[in-house]
Amino acid sequence: MKKALDRAAMRFASASHVDRQSVLDVTFENGDHFLVAVESICLRRETQAGVLVSVHPMASRPRSSPYWSQMRIGETGDVLEVPTADSIIEIPWDRIRSIVDPEFRAHLADQAQQRAQRIGGRIRALRLEAGVTPAALAAKVGVSRQVLANVEAGKIEPPIDLIERLTLALGRQLRTCR
Repeated sequence: MKKALDRAAMRFASASHVDRQSVLDVTFENGDHFLVAVESICLRRETQAGVLVSVHPMASRPRSSPYWSQMRIGETGDVLEVPTADSIIEIPWDRIRSIVDPEFRAHLADQAQQRAQRIGGRIRALRLEAGVTPAALAAKVGVSRQVLANVEAGKIEPPIDLIERLTLALGRQLRTCR
């Protein structure tokens, strides 16, 4: 990432809702300014018992419509809080940046690629250490040989459940930071 991603790039200086355009007007402490389409944050709108509700991309259930005019910056400065009738939707700084900042999106993609390569390399090393062929491991965990090859090559980042199945099939236990 060319520009520094310091604390000022992660903290909101101001945020408001421009109702007529249905956008958020967001400025970070480092001076970066963005207009963010509301629909890119609340991806879907659904009706529930005839009432329009928004579905936040990180929500497990539909929520009542956000009160955008009452949006505020959270106490820590790195989250926007939008009240609804029954809860508060939290929109973290990195969600906003990932939508509107191409450089930050590229940074995230690069980090994901590096993570996939580390995971794939480790799985391949464990497989070789265990003396298991790729075909046998793929069959044991229920994926195609091509999927396993792509994981080991770092071309795809496997979901956590596949990582767990692979490590268990190789006689290892997955340890995570929680």
